[in-house]
Amino acid sequence: MKCAKCGAEITYDLGYCPYCGAEVRIVPDYNPLDDMLAEQVRDAIGGGETSENELERYRQAVQEKLRQQKQEEQQKREFVQRRSQIEAEEEARRKKRLARRREVRRKKRRLLIGMTAASVGLLTLLSAGIYRSSYSGKIKKGYALAKEQKYDQAIRTFEKAVEKKPARAEAYAGLAAVYNAQEDLDRAEMVFWDAIEANPTSVELYEEMIDFYIATDQETQIPLLLDECEDESVLTALKSYQVKVPKFSLDESKYDEVQELTLTSKAKEIYYTIDGSEPTTDSTKYEEPISIPEGTTTVKAIAVNKKGVPSLTEEKTYTVELPLEDAPVVTPTTGQYYEYTMIEIEVPEGYEAYYTFNGEVPEKDSEDSYKYTEPIEMPEGNTLFSAVLIDKKGRASAVTKRNYTLTYSYE
Repeated sequence: MKCAKCGAEITYDLGYCPYCGAEVRIVPDYNPLDDMLAEQVRDAIGGGETSENELERYRQAVQEKLRQQKQEEQQKREFVQRRSQIEAEEEARRKKRLARRREVRRKKRRLLIGMTAASVGLLTLLSAGIYRSSYSGKIKKGYALAKEQKYDQAIRTFEKAVEKKPARAEAYAGLAAVYNAQEDLDRAEMVFWDAIEANPTSVELYEEMIDFYIATDQETQIPLLLDECEDESVLTALKSYQVKVPKFSLDESKYDEVQELTLTSKAKEIYYTIDGSEPTTDSTKYEEPISIPEGTTTVKAIAVNKKGVPSLTEEKTYTVELPLEDAPVVTPTTGQYYEYTMIEIEVPEGYEAYYTFNGEVPEKDSEDSYKYTEPIEMPEGNTLFSAVLIDKKGRASAVTKRNYTLTYSYE
């Protein structure tokens, strides 16, 4: 049916229009025959005598009309009920279809989620497999094996990583770490030397080798490593690890007097040795000029920067030769003596004196020579006395000779 106000189609079971809100009234359809019948009855009743038969016919006609009205109303009610039932059934079917569609969507969603999860799992497995076989994966695995002390497996894993990317430094560092853990520093060092020989322009490899030297307390090897490098780009990148050797105030030479050596550097500290050993940070720290004594002295020194990285060793040798003393002073002088007399030799510091009584030149290891330790009693008779000075290096001075004649008078 249609709404009397807005004309919209509405169902009979509604008491108002869902579109405009107007009240819906259900009344029988207008029938002009009803009005005619009612008018005739009124005319008959008001217009004189009416026979029983006529009244009966009117009565039956009215009853029939009422019956028809009731029947029509009943039909309309049944129609409305059927329509409501149909609409309810349709609504139930709609809800059922909607529920089925929702269930289908849920199943599809669960299936999709399952497929997605499976895909993610598969991708995860594939990714994990790819990662494990990747360079980074092998590096991580190598260190994990080394931590578990599975050194042989760790070495093989790092070697595979090297084969995969021979120019990368991480695998070499891992190999060196394994050998270091096995206390095989020589093999650990060779890992880097071989890598650098194959990749001489790799700054990363040089940095890893420097870190290795620092970690193993071999800082003195760093300048040797950089001294071997011929690639300017590498040297430029590692400039902070390059330390200039200290400067010596004295040139290598022979000196005839004791010297003082001054060392200077822009680095933080200087360490040196004078016994021929290689200097380290455990050697004597330079704080004041170094005295160069008589003889030969080799000074070796290194400069050390703030990072604790040393320079190459600078080495210089100095020789100090003090001039020989003249012939020793011997008293008394040559002559004849008639009483007890003592012979004395002046011995300067740093010398020893030797003498003979037969005129021969005294020598340190000769059987005829005597070492002077105290004044000597002059022998009786004629004596040809000879004396010489010998320094610590065995060098002999000129010879002093005296001719003595000692004659005792017994009057």
